[in-house]
Amino acid sequence: MRQFRLKYFLLSILTGFLVALSFPKLNAFYLTWIAFVPLIYSALRNCVKNSLIYGFLAGFVCNAAALYWIFPFMLYNTDSISQSIIVSVLLWSYLALYFSLWSGFLSFTRRHLYPFLSIIFAACSWIALEFLRTYFLTGFPWNLLGYTQSPFLQIIQIADVLGSYGISFAIICVNMLLYYWLYSKANRRRYLLISALIITVLIGYGLIRMSRFNSSYGEKLNAGIVQPNIDQYKKWNNDYKIEIIKTLEESAKFFEDKERDIIVYPETALPGFLQNNDETDIQNMIKNISNSQNISLIGAPSLTKNKIYNSVFAVSSKEVINIHDKNHLVVFGEYIPFKKLLSKFFGVLNSLGDFSKGSVMQVYSCGKIVVGPTICSENFFPSLSRNLVLNGAKILTNHTNDAWFFDTFAPYQHFVMNIFRAVENRKNIIISANSGLSGIIDSSGNTVLKTQINQSINVSGSVYQNDYITIYTKFGDFFAVMCISVTLFILVIIFII
Repeated sequence: MRQFRLKYFLLSILTGFLVALSFPKLNAFYLTWIAFVPLIYSALRNCVKNSLIYGFLAGFVCNAAALYWIFPFMLYNTDSISQSIIVSVLLWSYLALYFSLWSGFLSFTRRHLYPFLSIIFAACSWIALEFLRTYFLTGFPWNLLGYTQSPFLQIIQIADVLGSYGISFAIICVNMLLYYWLYSKANRRRYLLISALIITVLIGYGLIRMSRFNSSYGEKLNAGIVQPNIDQYKKWNNDYKIEIIKTLEESAKFFEDKERDIIVYPETALPGFLQNNDETDIQNMIKNISNSQNISLIGAPSLTKNKIYNSVFAVSSKEVINIHDKNHLVVFGEYIPFKKLLSKFFGVLNSLGDFSKGSVMQVYSCGKIVVGPTICSENFFPSLSRNLVLNGAKILTNHTNDAWFFDTFAPYQHFVMNIFRAVENRKNIIISANSGLSGIIDSSGNTVLKTQINQSINVSGSVYQNDYITIYTKFGDFFAVMCISVTLFILVIIFII
C-alpha cells in the first residue's frame, strides 16, 4: 500500500514539473499535451480525499517552479526573508487548490460518467476553475494553461472565438483522451484518433485565420517604443529625478527626425505629477516629446481630488488630451489590503502611498489614431482589453514596469498575455516596458518586434490598426460560462443521485 501511495505522489509531482516546464521562459509547450496524464491516472484510481492531496501536490510543485519569482518580488517589497517565504508559500498553496479541486472532481465523478462524458466534464471543470481564479479575490490569472501554447501560433487562433479558455479546454481534452487510450480496455484507438482530430482542426482553423490576419492587416502606422531601463531602486527616489528626466528627454530626441504616428512610454515613466505646474522639468519635457503630427502615451502618477492614480497620459500638440487611470491594481505593489492590519508587515513599492482605482477604460482618439491603453496588470484580464475595443480602439498598448521582477521568468510570462489579447481581439499591441520586454505583436499573435531584458533602448516599427470585431470581442467569455454551467449541472446531478 505504501509503495502505491509513493507511486501516486511521484506521478503528481511529475505532472507539476511538466506543466511548469511548458510556461515561458522555458516554453516546452508540447509537454502540456501529455502533462496531466499522470495526475489523471492518480485521481481516477483513488478516493476523493487522496485525489485532493495528489492534485494539491501537483499544483504546488507547478506553481512553486513556474512562479518562483514571487519570492524575490516579495523580498524586495518587505526586506524580510521570513515574510517573503510565508507569502510565497501561501500564494503557491492557494493556486494549488485549483489543481486539488479539479483532481477531486475527477475522483468524485469517476464511477458516474462514461469516458466521453468524463472527458467533457474534466475539460469544463478545469475551465470553470480557471475562470474562478481569474476573478476571485481580485484575480490572479497568471499562467493560465492556454498560455503555454503562445509559441504554437496556429493552435491559439481559436482564441478569437473562445478566448484562451478554449485552448485550455482542448489541452485537457487531449490529456484525458490520451489517458483512455493508454488504459482503456476496449476501442482504445478511437481516443488517439479523436485527440489527433482536435489538434488537426485547431491547426487548420489557425492557418485559415493567420492567412487573413497577417502582419500587414489594417491601416499602417509608424510607432516608436521607449524602454528606458530605469533601475527599480532609483524609480521612486527623488535623488535620481533629474537623471530619469534626462533619460526620457534623450529618448524623445531619438524620434525627433523620424516620422512617428505614435510613441509609447512605459508605466510610471515620469518621476512626478504631470499636472503639477511646479514640476517645471516635467512640464518642459512634455512640451518636447510631442508635436501635432503624433500622439505620445506616457505613464505617470496623477493626482485628482487628493487621490493618487497610476495613469497613462495621451499627449499631442504639446498638451494632454486624455488620461487613463489604472482599473486593476496590484496587491502590495500599488495598495495594501486590510491596511491597518498589514501595513506594519508590508510596504508598497513606491514612495507615493496607495494608488486609487480608476473606473473607466479610456480610449484615446487623435486624428486617424484610435488607441486603447492598458497599464501593467490590466492586460491580465481579457474583459478590459475587450471593452477598449468595444469602445472603438483600433490598436492596443500595454505600459508596464517589470523592473520589480528583475531578471526572472516573470517578464516573459507577462509579455505572453499580450499575445492572447491580440488574437482575441485581432488587434496589434504595442508594449513598452521599463526594463523589458517591449515590442509589437500583430493581430495573429506574431511577435514582430521584441527587445531584451535590461536594455536601455528606443525602437521603431510598423503597426496596423483595424476596426474588426471578433466573436470573442462581441460576446466575451460565453464559452467559459457554458463550461461553468456544464460543470455545475453534472456535479448537482451526481450529488442528487
